[in-house]
Amino acid sequence: MKNMMRPAVVAAALVSVVAGAPALAAMVVPHGSLQTVAARFAQAVIHIPGMTCSNHSCATAVYMSLIRLPGVMGVGVDESTQNVTVKYIPGRTSPAVFLKAVRNAGFPGTIVRGKGA
Repeated sequence: MKNMMRPAVVAAALVSVVAGAPALAAMVVPHGSLQTVAARFAQAVIHIPGMTCSNHSCATAVYMSLIRLPGVMGVGVDESTQNVTVKYIPGRTSPAVFLKAVRNAGFPGTIVRGKGA
């Protein structure tokens, strides 16, 4: 039996790449519609005051502490607002885990949007 990709899986992978999410995350949903793929992710926003390093080392430290967590699909750091947006798979991780990782990296944080906000 040949291993053939279905059009929905290819479309989901392409939309995922265009949207900035990892293509492999979309590939694990073989029969879902694009809405189903998008519904499997959640977003949390964490405000991190004091993330003001001039050489971006603070943002890098926060990014690295979050992106390595299981279930995290993407991390966006906005130094101007001092907010971090985390795209994740519910059930594999949670905003409480993100706060712990950020605090372990040496930064205070509060959940602005997401479970626990």
